[in-house]
Amino acid sequence: MFGRGSWAVIGIKKDTESAVSAALDDFAPVSQASAIAQAVRDGVPTYGINPFANPRLDEQDVELEVTSAEFRLGEGVYGLWFCLNESEDVTDPKSKQESLAYELASKPFKFMTKDEKKLVDERVEASAVASRKQFPVLVDFNAERVYALTTNEEEIGSLRHLIEQIGGVVYNLSWQFGGYDWPTKFLNEVNGKNKFHGQMQSRADDLRRFRGDEIEKLEDKMMESIVSGYFAMSELDTGKWAGLTTPAKVRLFAASEPSSEASVSTAFTLMNLVDGAQVASASVVFQELDSYITKKDEEKQRRTDLFALDINDKANISDAGAAALRGFDLPQFKRAMKKHAKDRGDLSVRDYWFEWHIAMKEAVRLFIDNVTETLQLDKEKFGMNAYEQEQVEAEV
Repeated sequence: MFGRGSWAVIGIKKDTESAVSAALDDFAPVSQASAIAQAVRDGVPTYGINPFANPRLDEQDVELEVTSAEFRLGEGVYGLWFCLNESEDVTDPKSKQESLAYELASKPFKFMTKDEKKLVDERVEASAVASRKQFPVLVDFNAERVYALTTNEEEIGSLRHLIEQIGGVVYNLSWQFGGYDWPTKFLNEVNGKNKFHGQMQSRADDLRRFRGDEIEKLEDKMMESIVSGYFAMSELDTGKWAGLTTPAKVRLFAASEPSSEASVSTAFTLMNLVDGAQVASASVVFQELDSYITKKDEEKQRRTDLFALDINDKANISDAGAAALRGFDLPQFKRAMKKHAKDRGDLSVRDYWFEWHIAMKEAVRLFIDNVTETLQLDKEKFGMNAYEQEQVEAEV
């Protein structure tokens, strides 16, 4: 959870918090323990939840009294693990069939009677175990947002169903910035304002003649990080900076398919190969540039990575009614938590979850500010908004 990953975001009605809280006080019906037992017993897919601080609560021998307090991160904010279970035999059921046939009838399974085979199959099915997948979920009733660390449509659908089962009312969300092509527009605005074209061109020229390990790094460490890590770096109207890096896709001609690029130097070269080349997708790092005074009383500049996000045409998971945060990362989170630990003393699991939630909300706010400013849109009207079918169809 506390690193690079892809999240789905859906809406939840603020006034349903009391119903959800009451359902969590009666935890057993939606617990992972109940769900996994049903998956094994009935051989059907199931889902359940565990509290954020107990991801494997269902495996503990001690019965714990779980209430909504075990899920609450802060006022109006909850954290949980959503678990999906399927009953399957992961220990080679064919060999179990054969072993039971030898044991019960002293002959191979293929030579057993229909009734004998049925008895063996029942015993094999009874020995099946439940496979599981789980991911963290943050529920913020204050902002009416649910963040889930998955982009799988079926998993999002199951999560929505469970939230509704415990009294929550969810609704669809999507990124809306004036048209379906906003990712390309934003990326190419950033590329067009590249402040370091000359330095990047020089590095790209060097890489055409030498191997990467043969190129001498620049003495200016900040400039070296820019030319080696990005194919465009621009200051946005908000005062923040955006750097385009890989994985990226570059479209040379309007009618051509974009090519995937793993090297920032190759992406830069292709973008400057022909007029009209466009960035189709890229990983974007949003930065803050400030200055500080060294111990030698010298003023120096410093770049701080605020958050990273993959921007492409999969920004919305429309069939699941969710907006996506693909390739999302908070590079400063670990450092910030170390500082919190130094200032506050020992931190709890709740602290880590809650601080991640706060930082994620702030990153989303900054992202909306930067996209709307860059595309000259009204941020009161655009951003991560309720999904309306007619509006989306019009944009497409």
